[in-house]
Amino acid sequence: MSMAPDPTGLVGRFAHWNVALNHDTIPPEVRRAARRALVDTLGVMVAGARHPTVAAVRTAFATARGASSITGGGLAGVQAAALINGTAAHVWDFDDTSYTGIMHGSAVVFPALLAAVQDCQVDDATLLNAFVAGSEIAYTLADITGHGHYFQGWWSTGTFGLVGATAGVARLLALSTGQTAHALAMAAAAAGGGRVVMGTDAKPFLVGETARRAVDFAQAAGAGIRGPAMAFEDPRGFFALLSQSERDLSQADTLGRRWRLIEPGLLFKQYPVCSAAQAAIEQTALLMSESGLNAGDIGGIRCEIPELVAISLVHDDPQNVQEAQFSLPYAVACAALDGTVGLQHLTETALHRPEVRALMARIDADVAEDLSTGHMRRQYPECARIVIEFCDGTRSEGFCGAAYGMPSRPMSDQDLLAKFERCLAFSGVSRCSNVAPEDLLLGLGERPGSGGFNAIARILESNRYQGSEGPP
Repeated sequence: MSMAPDPTGLVGRFAHWNVALNHDTIPPEVRRAARRALVDTLGVMVAGARHPTVAAVRTAFATARGASSITGGGLAGVQAAALINGTAAHVWDFDDTSYTGIMHGSAVVFPALLAAVQDCQVDDATLLNAFVAGSEIAYTLADITGHGHYFQGWWSTGTFGLVGATAGVARLLALSTGQTAHALAMAAAAAGGGRVVMGTDAKPFLVGETARRAVDFAQAAGAGIRGPAMAFEDPRGFFALLSQSERDLSQADTLGRRWRLIEPGLLFKQYPVCSAAQAAIEQTALLMSESGLNAGDIGGIRCEIPELVAISLVHDDPQNVQEAQFSLPYAVACAALDGTVGLQHLTETALHRPEVRALMARIDADVAEDLSTGHMRRQYPECARIVIEFCDGTRSEGFCGAAYGMPSRPMSDQDLLAKFERCLAFSGVSRCSNVAPEDLLLGLGERPGSGGFNAIARILESNRYQGSEGPP
């Protein structure tokens, strides 16, 4: 058997912090940020029940009844619930984004915790603390590793998210420091996944699979399975294999001092497509509104974007809905035609509208060096400069550094709850009796009577969507 993880190594340091974290030492604004992330993720998870990929995963994996609620209604075992709910949380690409590692943390951490919590029956505050712990460890690991990991081709949602979700579940299961360290060691040794999944069913499925593996590693450690002591630092370990750039281990010292749920904070999306398209959609819609013209008057659109946007939006001629979610021409065409991109645009019929296809052919995108500097990546990582040439010879142009919902332009609680309600309505769920989303947002883990995670289970149980044909 392996030796106990070295407390001076990153596995040991993460484990000690994870176990020692106290509810009262988490600042109120951090707990509030966590509740916002949970409510947003719950909404998009419910909307995910309407997606055929989630229906397929339910059919394949929800084969045995258990105690954990799953989106679309019903109960399943812990592992199946983490897989199904994780897939649903990311299937519309409508979940939050952290720019620490350019990753979707909540869609991995929350489904893993939600699956495990109904099996161990802890209180709401314990679950909220576990979400904070898992999120902060995932985002701190991302800061240690740096953006070079993502640019190298690794899919950071899977690599960093697996470690963070494992930490969260370990805390939820009340593992000891040693057991937690072994769980994290196994997660670090198993982490991997490439960005090649973008635009395929594999991307949301692997979010769910990552949530399921996090549960597995925490449960295995609780049963006495041990991991490699220096899983991150070993010459055969995480850093050597997954990060060719220099790592900044000093970031680990900031755990509990810098809270990444608020610094830098999270992007909450307005539109159910890759975060890299959010600013371009917003700016295009604004320019069209200000012009007073319509899409038929457009001669062409030029999009100037940073390198990060270019490597994320890889489908210039999308042939299916999954590819459309990573297509700048499709996103910009919908924004010009309809003023927005919504769940209603993510259908085969909408994708192949003749007017959309005609406009997409007149949209060009170029990487702009001035938008790709280190300074711009830190300040405006997914910005866009849009230039619209109209057939009458006039032009309209503008720059959007940060889309609404970015940490520097935070989405209001009112708009976050409105998005939540739209997601529920999309999946055919009316507001559940005795379940107020406002109470979840304001009181989860803070005061009795807020509904808590029993309310979340009731929301999932009320979502009895059984179809597989996708959205109308």
